[in-house]
Amino acid sequence: MPLIKFNKAHSYLDKIGVPRLEEYNSNVIIDRIDFTEQENDGSLEWREDGVYLNVRGNFQKGFMFNKDYKKSEYGNPRFHLFECSVIEKFIEKGILSRYYFWSNSDLVTVTQRGTKKEYPDQNLDLCAKCRAILHERNLDRINDTEDFHKLLDLNDKNIKENIEEVETDLYKRPLNWRSISKAYREEQNYTCEECGFGGSDLESNYDKRYLHTHHIDSYNLINTHRDNLKSVCVLCHYNQDEHHQSNFEKPRLKRELNSFVNKYRNRLIEIGNEHIENYE
Repeated sequence: MPLIKFNKAHSYLDKIGVPRLEEYNSNVIIDRIDFTEQENDGSLEWREDGVYLNVRGNFQKGFMFNKDYKKSEYGNPRFHLFECSVIEKFIEKGILSRYYFWSNSDLVTVTQRGTKKEYPDQNLDLCAKCRAILHERNLDRINDTEDFHKLLDLNDKNIKENIEEVETDLYKRPLNWRSISKAYREEQNYTCEECGFGGSDLESNYDKRYLHTHHIDSYNLINTHRDNLKSVCVLCHYNQDEHHQSNFEKPRLKRELNSFVNKYRNRLIEIGNEHIENYE
């Protein structure tokens, strides 16, 4: 059974500023990988939303799970997204890669300690301590590796099968669009990729609502690949084209736009937002 499977999707969870080499623009779905080399050369990074590994020149989000485990006695091991107290002990001793694999797959292969018998296609539950960190950081709820994988734009099934089979909402977006949108904006630090507003400009957590995830191809809302997404402030979103300006005639969006401009007009002028002077 091959440990590495390729697909053509881009991960929308790459951090801004992380090098993305064009020759390695295909992402990799990995059942399990020994990350000793990456740990030693600094290609393993623990970030606010999880653990990232440099795979073929591209940082990808994944998780950790035990290399071998007493499955026959305790069932499957838990998987880890963060430097929880369990993982910290291994890091402090410098032995993390000796005992853990890195993966980003929905199902993984678990090895029985002692006999080395392998159990493929196992869905692992999230470590309780990592679950608490998820809650503290107000991140999307994840119960198991299948949940984790659904939040990545690496869905094998949707790529291999007809894209029309993907379940959509009334607006023809994937049913998990809200999770995709939130994850993408988090990775951009809630910052507009056009004018630069956001991040430390936001006066409250509630004001994150002023940042939207825009589909570059506005008539292909089912395409949630990274190269079709952009984090934009409400004002830049409104000014994308006549189609978007028409959408913003809806009362809720109009109120949100007016509220944003009234509250942050001076800051938008300071950063040189090209649309602010034309907005009454």
